[in-house]
Amino acid sequence: MKNTTIPLIGVSCLLLVGCSSSFAKVRGAVNQAPDWYETRRVEIRGEGYPELVDVPTIAPGELPGKTLPASAERVATLTAEFTDNARAELPANGPAEIAAVGNEIRQQFAGFDESSNFLTDAEIAAIRNSFNVPRVTQGLKGQR
Repeated sequence: MKNTTIPLIGVSCLLLVGCSSSFAKVRGAVNQAPDWYETRRVEIRGEGYPELVDVPTIAPGELPGKTLPASAERVATLTAEFTDNARAELPANGPAEIAAVGNEIRQQFAGFDESSNFLTDAEIAAIRNSFNVPRVTQGLKGQR
């Protein structure tokens, strides 16, 4: 019994010393952590967020435009600047110009044949045969 007790006590003491030194290293690393580390730890723990009960609600008489007059004035100023800007105005004859461009393009293609039969049946068959690869069209079973 004495032969096993002494080594067990020795191993226990070594483990205790090793663990305490590693705890000291971890504690030192935590103390040297950057400033954002603590806020990140709080965020991971889920602390600092408001509870659903504590979230304020907006009363019907407290609409943002009424309670924030500076914001309402800013919106009115930006709206006036936008409407006064020449780039914001729509062209008076926009659809007419678009139709005119369309007519010009149609006239450029007026001399071409509109029929869809520009390939003969033999040319279509030749194109299909060029893409007819047995391993693709029939699968691996067709090669065996």
